[in-house]
Amino acid sequence: MIRRFLTVTVTLSSLALAQGSEGPAAEKKAAAEVTVDSPEAKAANELVQKYLTAVKAKKWADARKFLHPKTLESIAERKKRLGREDHPMAPWYHEKIDTWLKDFKLVGVTAGAEGTFIVEASEDNYQVEEKGLAEGEKGTYLVGKKAGKWYVVDKKRGETFTRSSIRLGYKGWFDEPAAEPAAEE
Repeated sequence: MIRRFLTVTVTLSSLALAQGSEGPAAEKKAAAEVTVDSPEAKAANELVQKYLTAVKAKKWADARKFLHPKTLESIAERKKRLGREDHPMAPWYHEKIDTWLKDFKLVGVTAGAEGTFIVEASEDNYQVEEKGLAEGEKGTYLVGKKAGKWYVVDKKRGETFTRSSIRLGYKGWFDEPAAEPAAEE
């Protein structure tokens, strides 16, 4: 009995001490997530603002104008293959069966790989099936330049894009960047 008590006490004590401790990896990540304040970052932020404003107003033709050409190809490919436009960047598909954007607030911009930017938003989404509002959901948007024009490329919900996921998953999607930031993953 005493042995169990001591084992539980030691285990819980070590867990309590381990919480909140951050090693070098957490420091590197925090340094890479610093909000960027450059003309390009502002352009990326403004683009996502315009895109989300069109999505909120359900102006799908306007929203499509902000999407990367390869994103539009990917949406079309999914529709051909699956019979539906089930893609994170196809809100016109999701508004009928899943969710639609009721309101949003842009939270920050960070530099990504290949000259891209990651724009984080806090979104209030109406849940169709639940008939209720999910407030403050994290939406992360990848923004990049192709042929000198900025485009919204992709979206992740509840997570973000990593430098390596951008390099590997979007190879050839962007203009060659002038200089790559020195931040490590």
